[in-house]
Amino acid sequence: MRSSSDPVRLTVRATCLVAAAVVLAGCGSGDGSETGPASAPTTSVSAQPGAFVGECGSLTDAEVYERAGITGLTPVSRNGIKCRWEADGGERYVMFTWYRGSPIDRERSVAKGIGHEVHDLEIAGHRGFSSQNVGFCEVALGTGADFVHWLVRYGTGTAPSDPCAAPTALGRLTLEKVK
Repeated sequence: MRSSSDPVRLTVRATCLVAAAVVLAGCGSGDGSETGPASAPTTSVSAQPGAFVGECGSLTDAEVYERAGITGLTPVSRNGIKCRWEADGGERYVMFTWYRGSPIDRERSVAKGIGHEVHDLEIAGHRGFSSQNVGFCEVALGTGADFVHWLVRYGTGTAPSDPCAAPTALGRLTLEKVK
């Protein structure tokens, strides 16, 4: 069972709160009576679709193990948008997520909002950010209207001197393989 201070749990909670606020902000009274001025027409800007990213960021388990630097990893879930490898019963893990049509800046805002140390980064022309806190680092890199996200959780007291080296290397390799 994960503690309520687990960074992934906090990120999920914050993301849910932001999503709920956006949904509620878009809701009116529902009775059809508008007392304010007429709404201005909105324009829709079509965002460029992102590059195709294969399952697990197009990486093999061996490539993940090699770059993650965590011994004993085993795959526990994999599908077209999310993969996870765990060690020590989930205390240490690596997770890949492919966000389709989702704004990367929202994820950056969530990381900042929950007190993570956030830094801009760019790899092979893809802008993004890294976010870290005690024992973990995540890297998100934009690909058009999409972004890829790698998170490495080292557990308590086992993080390397540069906790963002592994997720950055995983992100770089994913970008090298996208189509």
